Amino acid sequence: MPEQCYQYNKNMRIRLFLLFLFVLLIGSSFKRQMPESTGSKISTSDAQRILDHHNQVRRQKGVPPLIWNAKLSAYAQKWADYLAYSNHCSIKHRTDCGEDGNVYGENIFWGSSAAFYHPLDASTSWYEEKKDYRYRAIDMNDWHETGHYTQMIWKDTREMGVGVAICPDGAIIVVANYYPAGNVIGRYPY
Repeated sequence: MPEQCYQYNKNMRIRLFLLFLFVLLIGSSFKRQMPESTGSKISTSDAQRILDHHNQVRRQKGVPPLIWNAKLSAYAQKWADYLAYSNHCSIKHRTDCGEDGNVYGENIFWGSSAAFYHPLDASTSWYEEKKDYRYRAIDMNDWHETGHYTQMIWKDTREMGVGVAICPDGAIIVVANYYPAGNVIGRYPY
């Protein structure tokens, strides 16, 4: 091999290696990390687990990942606290879910014991509705059966936040809010 070709190949390998390192470093710097404060009573590790689970489920459907929103978490926390302490640990959805002109999606979970159930159990419970979902536009008759799951995978939803409350009897309530809201009647989730 002529000296000139050898030098060209060597330089090309060095350039490719440097390009690989650059892409690796830049890519890792864009990885979104959980903020130090989740905005609610949920721990950063539990928040990261729920966010990771949601994004794993979303990847299965080819929809963009969610990012954590501390403001949504604070909003979810207010409702979780209300349900735990002012609503006798009974779950119900807000009648008007949103603030500042925004409409939020909402998933709620109740577990009989905070010692047994953890925040990630809420996300896995919502995901279990997948078995009952058949791809179709959301309508008024069937979204109650699979609405938690379809909110998780709603293609237009970009942000989520979670609040957690422990009821006086030891039960756990997990509230997740999403922006923009999913489960729009007449539309497909993805």
